[in-house]
Order: sequence, then C-alpha cells, then structure tokens
Amino acid sequence: NNNVPPSSSSSSHLPQYVKNNLDKYGYEYYCNVCAIGFTKEKNYQQHIAGRKHAQMEADEAISWHDFITDCPTWVTMMMMTDQDCDTDNTTTTKNDDKDTVLLDVCTKWRESELSLFPHDHSCIDTSLTISDLSPQLRARFWRYLRDSFGMHYPELPKIIHYISLRDSQYLRVKELFETCEAFQIIGTIIASTTSDDVDDNVEVDCIYDLACGHGLLGILLAYRFPTKKVVCVDLEERKSYHVFKSAFVTLGESYQNRTPLSNLEYRVDDLRNIQEEVVESSFLVSIHACNEANKYVADMSRKANAGWAVMPCCIRSGLYLRGASILDLSSEDRYKVLCGVFAEANDARLVRKISRDITARPIIIAGWGMLSDRSSCAGEEGGRG
Repeated sequence: NNNVPPSSSSSSHLPQYVKNNLDKYGYEYYCNVCAIGFTKEKNYQQHIAGRKHAQMEADEAISWHDFITDCPTWVTMMMMTDQDCDTDNTTTTKNDDKDTVLLDVCTKWRESELSLFPHDHSCIDTSLTISDLSPQLRARFWRYLRDSFGMHYPELPKIIHYISLRDSQYLRVKELFETCEAFQIIGTIIASTTSDDVDDNVEVDCIYDLACGHGLLGILLAYRFPTKKVVCVDLEERKSYHVFKSAFVTLGESYQNRTPLSNLEYRVDDLRNIQEEVVESSFLVSIHACNEANKYVADMSRKANAGWAVMPCCIRSGLYLRGASILDLSSEDRYKVLCGVFAEANDARLVRKISRDITARPIIIAGWGMLSDRSSCAGEEGGRG
C-alpha cells in the first residue's frame, strides 16, 4: 500500500533539515513520529514503548488518512517524484538528495517553516504558486491549513486542492499565507463584537472588503460569518474572485440550510462610494491598499463610529507628517514609522503583524469606538468558528 506513511523508527530516510539537527545536537537516535532525538538507544527504546509515542503514531495515521483524502493528487505527485528518484536519481524538486521524497504531514506546523518556502529577497516569492512547490512543501502547506483552520473549517484543504486542479495560477503562495493570516486576526476582531463579556455591544452586521483584489479575504469572512452581509468592492472584477467563490460554494459546508456564500456580494466601484452605507454596525477592511485608500477606510469608519482594519502597503508621509522629512531610514523602518503615525492619527486600538517571511508590509492596524475595552480580541466566537 503506497499510502502508508513512511516508517518513523529509522533515521535513514529523514528530511535533510532533520539530519542537520541530529548532527547539531549529537543525537544518535530519532523518532520521526514525535520529532524528538536521543543520544542513547535505551532512552529511544523506552520512548518507542511509551504511551505518548503510541498516541502520536495513532495521530500520524489519522493525519495521513486526512491528507490523502483532502489532497489525493498531491500524494500522487510525491509518488511520481519517488519513482523518478528510483530510476534516474533525480527529482522534480530540484534537490539531489533522494531523502527529500519523504513527506511530513504529521509534525505540527511551526511559523519558522515559512523560511523554507522559496523567497525573492526577504519574503516568499510573489510569483510562486502551489503547483510550483515541491511535494514536501505542499504537504507542509496542508499541515498549515489543518493546524490553523482544522478545528472550524476542516474542509479548507479540500477547497484549496480543488482549485489547484482547475486554476492553480490563482493560488499564489504568498497571497494565500497573507490572506489566511490576516483573516485570522480580523475575523477574531469581528467575532469579539458578539462577546457577552462586553457591555453595550454593537454587533457587526455588514463587512466591506475594500480594494479587495482577488477577493479571498472577503470570501473567507463571508464563509466564517454566514449571517453577516459581506461586500467586496474594487475597480474591476477579477476572475480569481469567481474561481475562489465557486470552489467554496461547491465544497463548502452549508450553515443552517444556507447555501455557502449566499451572504456575499461583489461591486465594481470606487471604495469611497460606500460612505453613505457605513453605519456603526459596519466593519471596513482593506489589505495592502495604497496611500489615500487606507485613510479613506479609516475616515469613513470613524465618521460612523464603525470598526475598521487595514494592512497598509504604502503610506505617503505627506498625509500625516505635515512636512517633516524621513531621512536615512530603510524602506522597512520607514514603513514601521508611518504605520505608527497612521495608527496614532486614526485613534487605532490594536496593532498586530503577520510573519515578515510572508510580506515586507506585515502590519495590521485596527480601530473602533467600542474596541478599547477588548483590544486583545482574544475571543473566537460568532458564526461557524
């Protein structure tokens, strides 16, 4: 059975990064299931016979079953790579080490793994798609989705796999990580409006994804909050939006007999034209909009005492610094300074960031008149999650 996970009791087929750690720490024995090394065989054997290892082995079998079920062609591609290695000692991953054919779908995702994805300068390559990834990195991306969303949205890996078979050009790895990470932060902020621990709540009932681009953030928010209206707004409607939406409608789970994304709307319009619709129960979002667009989002929200969150791409210093010059700062330091200035100028209540490996513009700034007492936004209430 080719779908059985590789043996974990041997170190002969470990990924190279694990072998490097073995050399670094002087381990002679390694349990690949539990990702732990040992210097003595006695300790290794005791571990193998223990209950924790047995539980991990059971979890490993479940992980492999789920991976094969969610993304069957990703497993097939690994097998093809394995066969290539057996026949001509080469691999489609452009790595001469035959050991890299081992897939790790069992080890919990670690943010540090983002550094393993191909980079262009200091961030994940913007042109890199899921189909460009090695089988090993594709497996680790599956594990990222499982660990980040599996509790509430276990169907998400299937949806991404579905798109990879039909329109893989729209699955840019950097954009997927970026949108998913922003979604987790912004979704938590929106969910906090339903918290029973906060007095005088104004629950969000309409979310606007402004300058939405591919629209995936708005789609994820509409999927998480099926009882809230979500409106995506941009100057043009991209095919990628329809690709993502179709996949969620096809494979997504219904909520209280509602068709997935029946609460989602798309408008081809200037984002400023929604001003008259924005009320206290609205929430405005914009990811990597430029210059004045971030200011428009904050201004429209504050005027209505509504919630807002932006991840600025660029901020023109002249909008806030009143003639002050920024000299001798790197682009990254300049960005941080201007995000701080923007947050202060717009009475922001929360500043968060995603990994710098994903984007050089990783800061999320959020504000809301009702948000000051819950700035930690730790809740995960509301909607599906």
